[in-house]
Amino acid sequence: MALGLAGLRWASVEIPRVPPKPLLMPLTAGYRRTPVLQCGADVYCDTQNIARALAEIPSVSEALFPAGCMSSALFYSEWIDQSVFALAVRVVITTSLESAPADFIQDRGDLYFGQGWNADRLRAELPGVILQLHAALQRLESMAVGRASFLAVGLSYADIAIAYLAWFIRGRWAEGAACLAGYPTLCRIEQAVQALGHGEDSPLEAEQALTIAAQAAPQSPVGIKAPTALTQGQWVGVRPFINSSDPEVIGQLRYLDHQRISIDHDDPRIGAIAVHFPVAGYQLRALNYDDAS
Repeated sequence: MALGLAGLRWASVEIPRVPPKPLLMPLTAGYRRTPVLQCGADVYCDTQNIARALAEIPSVSEALFPAGCMSSALFYSEWIDQSVFALAVRVVITTSLESAPADFIQDRGDLYFGQGWNADRLRAELPGVILQLHAALQRLESMAVGRASFLAVGLSYADIAIAYLAWFIRGRWAEGAACLAGYPTLCRIEQAVQALGHGEDSPLEAEQALTIAAQAAPQSPVGIKAPTALTQGQWVGVRPFINSSDPEVIGQLRYLDHQRISIDHDDPRIGAIAVHFPVAGYQLRALNYDDAS
């Protein structure tokens, strides 16, 4: 949706829904979530981080963040991603326990709730979670009512976050359409974003993506620009800052500021690659060489 708002040309690689993901992991140093954005030998993980990376292109920055709304749009989209979407995921997983493939449910349960999650507890808590979801949607509706876009500056990345949330609720929950019917402004935003399309996209085989990375070198900046005792080249681990089954991603610290963590990773198949994460929502820790190896 963001690529459509920016009118970009891009290629899409399809990957398995659950691990193993052998043609993705060489690009991400083991990070298993999607989407990721590959630009040669630079790979950006997490949607917020991808949006920031795209905004480094001046024409794209104005498309995603018109009228200088970048801080506000990212603030609201991060809240939607971390809080509201998390509620929607919980509703969808709970209501799909019997209908979705068992390996998919187990994988997503471990990913979002941590290993050892309890299906009976999810079912018992579902009514309260749905109430929380409605409360969050009502807050968004109240903030957007009377506007053509969420921030009243034209369609922006904040509207992308709303449209994606609505798409997920509508398409993954049997009662999603009925739920969203109570929030007409959010539905109008969803329709406006969907009308933009997804840009000029074409399919790409995963093997081709690996070849592109192997023939490139990381182009992203290096250095430390945040108050930290960590040093460039130091071995570090990165993982989402939640209770989750996500493996820790290990590499040598390439770059760090208040918004982005970058690590250098060397894969035997594609060579040197830089993998980028946001600071918000991710835990960075120092490792000694034995931990890293």
